[in-house]
Amino acid sequence: MNIIECHVEFGGFSDDLIKGGISVYLWNLCRQFRSLGHQVSALTAAHGLLPVLRERYEVHDLDWSPELAIPVPLDPQVWPEHGPHQVIEFRPTAHRIRVAGVDIVLLAGGLLDAYPNTFYPPYEAKGRDLAFLKPLVFQVCASRFLIDQRLTGSTLHLHEPFYHYLMPAVLAEHGMTVVSTVQANMPVNKKVYGPEVRALLAYLGADPAVAGGLQDPPLDAPLHRVMRAYLPRTSLYNDYPERPGHDYLPILGLTSRAAAAVDFLSPGQLRHVITQRDTPFEQLYTELAVSRELRARPERLTVGGCAIGDRWRTVEQDYRPRERVLAGLGLDPALFTVYHNARYAIGHKGQRELFTALLRLLDGGAELNVLLHCLNSGNVEDEDLLALAKRFPGQVRVSTEPMPEAELIDWACAADACLYPSKYEMDTFLMAMGEAMSCGAVPIATAQLGMLHFEQRTDLADPAATGKALPRSFRADDPLLVAALVEAIEEVRAVWSGDPERWAELRRRSRAVAREFSWERAARRLAEVFEAAASGRLPLPEPAQLIRLGRADLIGDEQARALDDATLAEAGARGELDLVRRARPGREPDLDGMLALARDRGDVGALARIVAATGSLTGRALLDRRGSASWGDGGLRVDWGLVTAARIEACWLTAAGELRLEPLTAWSARCFTATIPADRFGAPAPDGIALLITLPDGRSVWDELPVRREGA
Repeated sequence: MNIIECHVEFGGFSDDLIKGGISVYLWNLCRQFRSLGHQVSALTAAHGLLPVLRERYEVHDLDWSPELAIPVPLDPQVWPEHGPHQVIEFRPTAHRIRVAGVDIVLLAGGLLDAYPNTFYPPYEAKGRDLAFLKPLVFQVCASRFLIDQRLTGSTLHLHEPFYHYLMPAVLAEHGMTVVSTVQANMPVNKKVYGPEVRALLAYLGADPAVAGGLQDPPLDAPLHRVMRAYLPRTSLYNDYPERPGHDYLPILGLTSRAAAAVDFLSPGQLRHVITQRDTPFEQLYTELAVSRELRARPERLTVGGCAIGDRWRTVEQDYRPRERVLAGLGLDPALFTVYHNARYAIGHKGQRELFTALLRLLDGGAELNVLLHCLNSGNVEDEDLLALAKRFPGQVRVSTEPMPEAELIDWACAADACLYPSKYEMDTFLMAMGEAMSCGAVPIATAQLGMLHFEQRTDLADPAATGKALPRSFRADDPLLVAALVEAIEEVRAVWSGDPERWAELRRRSRAVAREFSWERAARRLAEVFEAAASGRLPLPEPAQLIRLGRADLIGDEQARALDDATLAEAGARGELDLVRRARPGREPDLDGMLALARDRGDVGALARIVAATGSLTGRALLDRRGSASWGDGGLRVDWGLVTAARIEACWLTAAGELRLEPLTAWSARCFTATIPADRFGAPAPDGIALLITLPDGRSVWDELPVRREGA
């Protein structure tokens, strides 16, 4: 195969040119593709670094320099001072270097040379500096270059749809097999300005109709409005207020229409993106255009995978630098030692909760060492992080500077457990966690779907467990996650100190599971995806995946009859009664089991679907008795008690559109109540009240209760 890796950043061939994990991923893949006998090249931007590259490599200047006048309609809500339209005129040039047998083509000139230090525009340039359009200009230039090379039959591998949403539709028309890999978990409904997309597709010779029909429905019911106001704080959803002539298109929906395959780094990342399962966004997501587009093409959704660097995977099992490393840091090697290595990202890495939990443990006299590497480009003025280092100098070491890989390996090998309380489902593979596990560190990590391939479990006694799973979290400064971290660290430390046989097995499992993820395996799997996409032979997902996608209609009768009872019970709990009946013809569905599963998930929508399909009196009683909201002398009395919950909040919008939240008090694990003063609502008083319910495992679900008036 002729494989072309294309991304605005491709610096993995030189350590000082790496700006993000995609560069590392790309370079490892290129080398593995070559070792498997494929022809591989790369296309990227020069970022103003041609003079530097000429000093290090032999640079060949290519005969390509078209005169471009790129028409860019500007979103007036983002660019109010730049007018509705800009034309970006320049003559890009192309240059080639060869590194380790890989040809790397660099496009230079104009905005392609902007930001030589960071490569990516800073967010604060958005709406102010037209250089913020650099990634968009790269899309146009890369498309034009590839079209001019006449690469019919080649496979083009693109990375992160936010940086290439125009390219699949353009280049598929020129005989290329286009595969898009979703590298990061941006909000699945991340959108782009519709007039811009249509204008640039036309400029590049593609049919703008490919972008048609991608608008969301109004989503203007009371519960919709509350969810749309709340969800941006979860990092799962962006809201896009539209008006005539100014529409926005979901990037992933547009990409899935035109790409031959949409690839993900892990099965959990795929499951999260296409279902938003158990998140506060799940219910709204099912009504969006992007959900419809992904459900319509399940065969295009696949997992190529990711990997852990060979240096980490080949650390010898008997390499145990604990005494040298910890004593060298002034720490006691006899103490239980925890490790965290990530960029400083206080939100999605769960570091706020991590620092708070560690302070709570150390303040309580816990005997443990803490190794924290929180990489940041500048000084970190974080009170909790500084407090850890200042108040516990005999137990805590903190670094925010770049560390050599060999030193990080030493830290990981010296540690007993690694801590990864990531949030918002923003980690898609979490390479750093796998690296630590490959050194024998037992993970304590959230059960985010994008991390479950590392096999942490809620129950440490599970023979398959590598470590301890924490509940998922989708809110800032989450006290439930702090409490879970404190409890989990104590539980894991108790196994370390009191059950050496089980501890040895956890370390063995942790190391073995992490080391399965090699770059050779990822390259072989991706090559299979490329070949299947090129031949149009991508298979449908397995039935269980189709059920989660809401595409049980694609499961044939023979496949249905082969489903096990547990899978059928899950399908029934989602209201897929047609599938259940096709799977077990002549047998009545287990309604009680289905209702119990739906109830235990707090899934009011599924309960309602089951009741509508069967007329179940039991289901009707569960719905009618789950909760109530009524006015009384003290205000609005709200009660809810369908299932065990960790937290319930009443949510509403005031007349001015301000979102308000009121926690309900737990009288027991299944009985919550609150009386909300009338003056908190304003006029008119609401006809319904939304509830956001968080279950003990972190699952979030919405419910809406009608408000009963006095005397009704």
